[in-house]
Amino acid sequence: MNPKMIDIHSHILPYTDDGAETWENSLTMIKNADAEGIRVIVATPHVLSEHHFKEEEEIIKKYLKLKKKVKKEGLKIEIVLACEIYAQPDTSLNHKIATLNSNGKYFLIEFPMNSIPKFAPEKLFDFAMDEKVPIVAHPERNAGFQTRPDFIYEYVQRGSLMQINQGSLLGRFGERAKTLAFKMIENNLAHFIASDGHKKDTRTVTLIECYHLITEKYGKHIAHRLFYENPLKAIQGEKIKTGEPLPIERELKKGFWDRVKGIRNRL
Repeated sequence: MNPKMIDIHSHILPYTDDGAETWENSLTMIKNADAEGIRVIVATPHVLSEHHFKEEEEIIKKYLKLKKKVKKEGLKIEIVLACEIYAQPDTSLNHKIATLNSNGKYFLIEFPMNSIPKFAPEKLFDFAMDEKVPIVAHPERNAGFQTRPDFIYEYVQRGSLMQINQGSLLGRFGERAKTLAFKMIENNLAHFIASDGHKKDTRTVTLIECYHLITEKYGKHIAHRLFYENPLKAIQGEKIKTGEPLPIERELKKGFWDRVKGIRNRL
C-alpha cells in the first residue's frame, strides 16, 4: 500500500503558465499522482506580479473545469487551488487564489533563482506578524541561499516555512541544491517536500521515490510530517509545529554525508 502524501506545489492547470500544456497532459500528471498515493494536490500556477492577479477569474474557471474532468475520470485525488507568487515589493494577499485553499493564512512564494531580493526579509516578516505564513518555494535551488545558507535559519526564525523540491533531494538540480536540501532537513529547516511538477514526462507530479528515500534515511515519522502532516495543516489553515530550528554554517563544509549518520535519533 502506498503512503499518504499531499503535494502543495504543482503546475497542473493547462494553458496557464509553463506547466501542463493541454488538458490531456494535466490529466496524465494527475493520474500519475493518484496512482502513487498522493491524496491531495494543490494547483499553484505562477503569478508573476499584482497585475497578473487580473487573470484570477480565468484561473478559477480552469480549476473548476479540471475538477470536473478529474471526477469524470473516477479519480479519488482532491484538487485544491492556490498559486506560486513571485516576490515583489507590492505583493499582496487580497486575492482568492493567493493562499492555499483560500484559507487566508498560508501562501507559496518564490524568489528569483539567482538572488534573494533585498526587500524580502522585511516583507515576509510583515506577513508573518499579520499571521500570514510564507512558504518559501525551493530555497535550496536559490543561489543566494546556497551561498548564505545561514539566511534560511533567519527566515524560519522570523516566521517563514520552507518547501523543498523532491527533485533536489534526488540530485536533479545539482549537488549544491541536493546538499543544502538534506542539510535543511537535518537542521529542522524543511517543512514540506513537494513535486513542483510541470510536465507529464519531465519534472512530473511524483513524490513516491523521494518519500521512500526520506523514510530510509530519517524514519517514517519524518517522511509523514514532510509529505502529509504539514501539507494537510497548511491546506486546512492550522498551526504547524516546526520544532527547534538549527542554524546552518555560513558556508557548507565538506563531509556533510558523514554527518548524516545518526540524524534519525536527533529528529
